[in-house]
Amino acid sequence: MQPLYSWADHLDVFKDAARRSSTLARIRDQQVARARQILKQPLVRRVYRYEDIGRHRTWLDGRAIPLKEPMHTIFALAMSDHGTNQLLANELPLLASAARLTGDPRLARRINDQLHEMASWSPLQRPGWCAFGDRLPPDGKDGNWLATGTGVRAIADTLEIMGRNNLPAATVARLDQLLAAEIVSIVDDWRSRRPWFVVARNTVTNQWVLPTEGLVLACLVLGRERHADAYRLGTANLLAALNAHGPEGAFAEGIHYADFTMTSLMSAARAMARDGDTRAIRHPFLRNFPRWAAHHFQPGGLFINAFDAFGAARGNRTLLRQTLALAAVCLQNRDALWALDTLTGGPDPSLAGLISHVIPRPRQRPLPLFAAYKRAARVNWRSGWEDDATGVWIRGGHPRDCHDHQDRGHVNFVAHGEPVFIEAGTPAYHNPRLGVDYASGRGHNVLQVGLSEPPAKPAKNGRHTQPGWQKIHVTAPMRIRRLDRRGGDLTVDATAGYDDLQPWLRRIQWDQDTLNVEDQVCLKPDRKEIILFRWHLGTNRIPRLQLSGTTATVAWKHIHLQITSDCPLKASFEMMPDHTLQYRKWDDTRPDHLHTCLVVRTGAPAHQCRMSVQVTCRGMTP
Repeated sequence: MQPLYSWADHLDVFKDAARRSSTLARIRDQQVARARQILKQPLVRRVYRYEDIGRHRTWLDGRAIPLKEPMHTIFALAMSDHGTNQLLANELPLLASAARLTGDPRLARRINDQLHEMASWSPLQRPGWCAFGDRLPPDGKDGNWLATGTGVRAIADTLEIMGRNNLPAATVARLDQLLAAEIVSIVDDWRSRRPWFVVARNTVTNQWVLPTEGLVLACLVLGRERHADAYRLGTANLLAALNAHGPEGAFAEGIHYADFTMTSLMSAARAMARDGDTRAIRHPFLRNFPRWAAHHFQPGGLFINAFDAFGAARGNRTLLRQTLALAAVCLQNRDALWALDTLTGGPDPSLAGLISHVIPRPRQRPLPLFAAYKRAARVNWRSGWEDDATGVWIRGGHPRDCHDHQDRGHVNFVAHGEPVFIEAGTPAYHNPRLGVDYASGRGHNVLQVGLSEPPAKPAKNGRHTQPGWQKIHVTAPMRIRRLDRRGGDLTVDATAGYDDLQPWLRRIQWDQDTLNVEDQVCLKPDRKEIILFRWHLGTNRIPRLQLSGTTATVAWKHIHLQITSDCPLKASFEMMPDHTLQYRKWDDTRPDHLHTCLVVRTGAPAHQCRMSVQVTCRGMTP
């Protein structure tokens, strides 16, 4: 049987299956009911004044609020385009799928009205997205961006599902005109080297991928023969992105940006395959991505939340559901299907989630419990796929990491479903504590040399690199001695992240009941400083602390930490902001959730120090 790449064909298969299955009929009816709820909401419309943002279901990026005019308005309107197009990339296919399943004329009218409105949004992405805290280029253009990809996808998927002949000819003609203009504009961006990511040829960033998706999809909608040169450019850019990520399937920007960007990569690959071009859909990065993604699920409802991970926090039941459904449908990937059913609670109400219900479920062994990813510079491990299993993940560092934190050497530990060591996570970009308390070394279980604190105002990139603080975009290699079902033993060399060190070597050993971290720190000759480590704890209560000379013990619940050093120690607790233990939505304005951070340091400046932390879990058997 040939694989299906057409949304319309998939929906026709589902429609036939739903006639024979009461379960699928119920799922179909639920999906149609969701689509009909959208009819009760107003159309999504573009706004043209700052004071109108928030009307017509538009979104205000909080980073615009403190900016001065004209960037205040320019940036806010550009980012509102990102919000509206991303919304419609999900909403329009939902409406179109329900219309195809039912023939309901009310749904068809709503689709036509929304497409008619979108046809006036030329360009789909207005200039200004790069204006945050900066200025536009002299010609006022910063190029196509994220709204380009999501907007073209919304149009292309809807036309494919509905069929061009089933929509008013005048609306289709206006959309064709818009897409033709998008093709010209995107090609010009690359030829003139306008956006920063084209100048830098940063092929792994989401900012390279989404305009590329828009170019590929627009060429396929209008006919790739008519736009042969543009299609060659688009597919070359797409394959460059896949090649840059490599065959492991590990995404360069962490799980949040993977969850967002993989939709574009799979969308373009599926559309190419539908037109007979299978180069992207067969790429090893796409084939192996679902396993890397599934490994982000940790016991206790937690996630591996390295990098700018945002929604990768306990309590988020939507993370990766749509992406895994897309991978199951578009790539026919069994790992994705297993993870979708086993780890996420089942298919979501997206178009791919609906279709995934009719994919055969062959008997499949669970995914491997551990892996070491060179490109992602990470080792992850679980004792089992049960929610009360034990989980460990450890970060190294790759010089081409994007959206990374000052986290080289970070260790995370979940003991039988109970978080022990965590990282602070990532709030929204407009959160004033992002650079200081989340993305910096203060938000991770890593070394700090000296007692200096990061400035209250974060650096432009949100990552502090003054002496004593870890750098980003540096190599931190991991040497693995053992990694198997019983546990692991490895060393991270994070020396390159600091200006002040000869080595910082961190050895981590673990099994399902214990974790031992041994740090060896040596400063450059003739230098002495306070040597400090933070341990972010999976609790918001103050544990019991006993300190005596070169040893300390910390205990809460069933967790016991034994800390030893060859230097006299000081230890204290600090309440730190948290986006790991409690999921927060992007627009949540409530105060930050807090957790307890253990700060352990040498009592006096030292040239070198050996310190170990041994964690045991007493009585915590699954």
